[in-house]
Amino acid sequence: MLAYAEYGSGPPVILLHGLLGSKANMTGVARALASRFRTYVVDLRNHGDSFHHSTMSYGTMAADLGGFMDDLDLDGASIVGHSMGGKCAMQLALSFPERVDKLAVVDIAPKAYTDPFWVGYLDAMRSLDLGRLTSRKDADLLMQGAVPDPVYRQFLLANLENRGDGSYSWKPDLDAISAAQKAISAAVSGPACDVETLFIRGGRSDYISEGDSDLIGRLFPNSTVLTIPGTGHLVHIEARNHFIQALNDFL
Repeated sequence: MLAYAEYGSGPPVILLHGLLGSKANMTGVARALASRFRTYVVDLRNHGDSFHHSTMSYGTMAADLGGFMDDLDLDGASIVGHSMGGKCAMQLALSFPERVDKLAVVDIAPKAYTDPFWVGYLDAMRSLDLGRLTSRKDADLLMQGAVPDPVYRQFLLANLENRGDGSYSWKPDLDAISAAQKAISAAVSGPACDVETLFIRGGRSDYISEGDSDLIGRLFPNSTVLTIPGTGHLVHIEARNHFIQALNDFL
């Protein structure tokens, strides 16, 4: 079963992190929504506290979500997913639309990405000499050259785990994620899904472009796109209050 945390009461909402993230990235949003909804933050496979596996296709990850809902006796739920989590959410809606009440996709399109920027971040994490670390500050300093953006650097370093004996390890399975780059970059697929859908994009991000509108409209005809100005790919972190208000209004 996927690792998760639960907050609040009301109609169920499942929040999914992006690649190299974890349920911790969505916990603040989940707590903000918990006055109106029963919210679940989930660690996807090979991330956080969930199991590791060599396969990371969107079909298998959507099946993980379906199994998670079965384990909690959830016939349906609204799904919110950022980046890779957004693709997992889209694939679940395309494959099992009856299980998705509403769908919110954060800064990702249903297309394939041929040169994703996260490959450089993954390489930076894999090349970090964990044996040299005596603190998180050491890791922050060592990664500054490869990851100059402090917001993204802290996002990645949230995956660094202190084992309690002075040593550090990465919680995600970086080898499995690296081997699955092609599957993670792939498009989602399926017949058109009429679930009410909101795409939230960052105004400074190019992950959803004007050229994606035809594909989005074809797969998700009951969808709208909301742009949050001045934000990059980490919309839910960079403009947290605006993001939460948009979700509250939509849900």
